[in-house]
Amino acid sequence: MNTPHGVWLDDLTRQEATSRFAGNAVVVIPVAGGSDLPVHLPLKAPAVIVRALAQKLVEQLDLVVAPVIEAESRVLTVHIEKLQRLGARRLAVLELRLWAGTSCEVSGDVLKVPVCDRSDDDEYATSCMMALDPRSVRMPLLPAGSCAQAFDGERRMAAEVEAVAGVLVSKWPDLICR
Repeated sequence: MNTPHGVWLDDLTRQEATSRFAGNAVVVIPVAGGSDLPVHLPLKAPAVIVRALAQKLVEQLDLVVAPVIEAESRVLTVHIEKLQRLGARRLAVLELRLWAGTSCEVSGDVLKVPVCDRSDDDEYATSCMMALDPRSVRMPLLPAGSCAQAFDGERRMAAEVEAVAGVLVSKWPDLICR
C-alpha cells in the first residue's frame, strides 16, 4: 500500500499498518511534555502543539505518525516495543521539549528529534496556542510584557516542521517531501 503522503497510525487497520512497516515506513512518535506549564496555558498545550507539528509532517512526508503520548520514558519504551512487534524498523521520536525535565530516553536505534529546545519556552508555547486554540489561552493571566502572538506561533511552528523534515529526510533519504 503506497500512498504519496503520510498517515496517522490510528487511521490504519492492523493489516495496513503491518503492510506499511514491511515496506520500511518511517514511524514518528510525537511526545508531549511539560510539567511546569505557565498559569495562562491549559494542561493540553504540549499535546496540542506536538500534534499540530506532527500533522504538518503527515502533510509533507510519506510516513506513519503514531498517536501523541506523554513524555514518560517507561511509557515511550512500551510504545516503541509495541510498534517494533508490529514490524516497525525505522522509528523517530518527535519530542516537544517545553520547560525543564521533559526529555525522555530512547534506544540508539531510534532517532530522537527534539522540538523547541530553547530558553523561550513560554513565549513559544503561548504563541503556538494562540495560533492553534486561542480561546484556551487565559489572556488575563499572561505575564506583563509578553510578546506572544498567533502569527509568531504559526511562523515558528512552520520553521520547526521544516527543520524536523530536514532531519528525517537526511536520516532516511527515501522519504518523499511534499
